[in-house]
Amino acid sequence: MLKEHFKNHQNQLECLKNLTETELSLYEKHFSVLKNWNERMALVSKKSIDKSFASHYVDSISICDFAENYRSARPVYDLGTGAGFPGIIYGIRYPDAKVTLYERSLKKQTFLSAVLTTLQLENIKLMGEMPLERKSGLFLARAVLPPQELFKFMSKRMNSGSTLIVNVGGSSEALVPPKEFQKCGELYYELPMDCGPRRVESFNFVPRGTK
Repeated sequence: MLKEHFKNHQNQLECLKNLTETELSLYEKHFSVLKNWNERMALVSKKSIDKSFASHYVDSISICDFAENYRSARPVYDLGTGAGFPGIIYGIRYPDAKVTLYERSLKKQTFLSAVLTTLQLENIKLMGEMPLERKSGLFLARAVLPPQELFKFMSKRMNSGSTLIVNVGGSSEALVPPKEFQKCGELYYELPMDCGPRRVESFNFVPRGTK
């Protein structure tokens, strides 16, 4: 079913035009594991599972393509990945990327471990809660914390020059980050299946006292 949605929308959505058969097969396998586990563990809502193609896969692919503009061969960290959106999608779409998934929920960790084993995604590793230590790289945050809490949380975990990608859902309100987060880009896009508009913004982290 997921594959049919991809095929039907491939010529309509810019982000799907260069989709490979290998990539499509891995998305299908991920969705199969997700559907199976979701019946027992409620990893995502019933409403969103029915529209997973749009609300999870197209949304994540759009975020990943936008974020890829800022990776520059740096490691990728997905904060609160949940069922693997967008971290697992990033690792599938860009197999040369080194992706770390952070997820504190034990049941979701169990699911994610099963996914990584089933899909044999060796470029992705799974960790628990993100520790209080600074790292350099590209950080993804999709619907994990309210923006102001997110900026405060990440200000203690990012090294200067790192980039934070923030998904703000359908909100049209501009984010007002602390001064050390300097906005460097944004993307607006519309999801199919009547899932509405989305917006994602990027911020470079430049702590006070640095140039």
